[in-house]
This record gives sequence, structure tokens and C-alpha cells, in this order.
Amino acid sequence: MQLFFAVFTLFSGVYLTFLSVLVVALLGMKNRKTKDSQGISVIIAARNEEHNLPQLIQALASLDYPLDKYEIIIVNDHSTDATKGILESCTQHNNLRVIHYYEDKPDLIGKKAALAQGIHIAKYDILAFTDADCLPPSTWLTEVSAAFTDEVDYVLGFADLITSAKGSRFRLKNFERSVYYTLACAGLFYHRPITSSACNMMYRKSLFGKANGFEGIGHLASGDDDLLLMKMNPFIRKATFNFSKELSMISNEGKDRMKHHHTNIRRASKFKYFPLWLKGLGVFIFMYFILFYISLFLFSSKGTDSILITSIILKTGFEFTLLTVFLFRLKRLELLTFYPIQILLFPLQFIFYALRGMMGKYTWK
Repeated sequence: MQLFFAVFTLFSGVYLTFLSVLVVALLGMKNRKTKDSQGISVIIAARNEEHNLPQLIQALASLDYPLDKYEIIIVNDHSTDATKGILESCTQHNNLRVIHYYEDKPDLIGKKAALAQGIHIAKYDILAFTDADCLPPSTWLTEVSAAFTDEVDYVLGFADLITSAKGSRFRLKNFERSVYYTLACAGLFYHRPITSSACNMMYRKSLFGKANGFEGIGHLASGDDDLLLMKMNPFIRKATFNFSKELSMISNEGKDRMKHHHTNIRRASKFKYFPLWLKGLGVFIFMYFILFYISLFLFSSKGTDSILITSIILKTGFEFTLLTVFLFRLKRLELLTFYPIQILLFPLQFIFYALRGMMGKYTWK
């Protein structure tokens, strides 16, 4: 028993140090702005998105940005529904360009292949990416342009998940996402990418070229966000997470729980492609969460222990502080309401999908 307490105390100390490092990153991340209206190419891959495209196109038509300063490229990625027809009916928009992509290449598959087509024809250096199930605000491109000061090569923004067109952003799932965006923000700050999200991601076309695009990861079904970021990282001068509400968007994930389940598996399955230091971090957190549950069991069955109680209290306090800083900067403090629930749920979910991701076998459109 004493050995367990010693191990848990050691792990707790390392974990609390890690959280402290994250807090420093959140406080240190600066969002400097430029006033210039820069040229931007918006690129979206759409596969079987007949239900989402009308809302997306309406949102894109409402963008408050000079028409001669941006273009929208939507790539129809092997769609078999009405996606092609919907896109063809929208070609009256002067700044909308449509590509119908139905080729198959073994070294460049899935969404990456579609995105590569859009990137290839993009005429501006700043590339802004979102998904067909997302709704960017009218201020999106204004904030994107402002975020790209001369030294910035990569920008990431927040995205809330909703389940329907009129769904609420006040969801447990969005609190969970704030945890991963916290990690993403810290990774960008320290120039050590941890994760990313393609639904609100921007980078320079020149950066994509320096990293040889999707070469080396094009054969993988996913990874157009985090794996690509890791690949581009050596060439990035500065990367930033943008906290502005004017850049944040929403993503309609629908109500298909099995789809959500497979999405989590897909994301966890990329672990084997991560750099060694990130694998080590993932393994450490996995082990710490297991020790955390064991400690809770011992606490409930064996009674109080000062070291155990102190470790659990410090864990709670450091996590709460970290997420308070992130959500304060994001102006979404109301999501902290879900923290008491996630104290027990988040580690369990992390452990489950870490194990399930190792098995692979997921479905993705």
C-alpha cells in the first residue's frame, strides 16, 4: 500500500507540473493583429453533404469581407448523393470555385486527396479550412486576416459542437473539447504540436509546400489536421491559437451516437504516428488516470489518507485553474459548470478510447 501511495504521489507531482506548464502557455499566448485585408482562399472538402451544404453556402455568402480579397473552393469528394447538383447550382457566386473529384490514388486518399486539389488551385497564400457541417460567422475571414501578422504561419480557432441547427452550445461535449483545445493551444505555444482540429484551421500555402504537403501521410485515412501540423512544424515560424469569438464557429455533428463513437476511435488510432515524446506523454497520462481511479477506490474502501486526499485535491484545483484560464480567454466560462461531471468521466473516456484506438477498425465516410 505504501508503495502505491509513493508511486501515485510521484505521478501526481509530474502531472501537476505538466498542468502548470499548460497554464503558462495559456497566459503567454498572444493574439496580435494586423489591420490589412489580406487575400484568403477558403477550402472545404465535401463528401455526401447534401443536408449540410445549403446552410454552409448561406453562411459563406454572409461573410463580411471584401469580395475581391477571398475565394471559396469546395471540393466534391466522391459524393454519391445530391452534393454535386447542389454545388453546380451555386456557381453563380463569383468567388466560388467547385471541383468534382472522383479519382483514386493509393498514396493520397480520402479527405487529404480532396483538400490537395483545392490547395493546388488556391490563388492566395493564406488558406482557411473548415468542414461542410460547419457554420463560420460573418466575421470569420476578417479575424483570419487579422491573425496572420507577417511572422504567423499557422492559426487555430475554437469550434463548438451542436446536434441540430438550433442546438445549444452549452454541452458537456464542448467542455470536453475545451480540454483538447487547451492542449492544442499549449502545443502551438511551445512549438510542440499535441493536437489540432481541421474544422477551424488556417495555414499558409507556402508552408504546406515547404513540408511537401501530405507526402508521407497521404495514405492514411485521417490526419489532415494534427499529423499535417506535426509534419509542417519544423518550417513554422510562429503558430497561434486565436481566442476571438469572432473567429469561433459551430459544427453540426448530428445525433448519430455511433458516428461519434467511431470518430473518437479514428482520432485515437493516430497515436502510433505521433512523435516519441508525445507518445510518452500519452502513456504517462493513461497510467496516471488509472492510478487516479485506483486511488479513489482505496479512498472509498480504506478510509482517509492525507497523501491521497492532498493529491486528489491538488489535481482538482490545478485542472480547474487550467480550464478556467482557457475558458476565460475564450469567453466561455459557463462551460465550467460541467467540470464536476468530467472529474470522473473524462479519465474513463480517455482510457477507453486509448485502448479502443489501438484496435483500429472504425468506419468513416
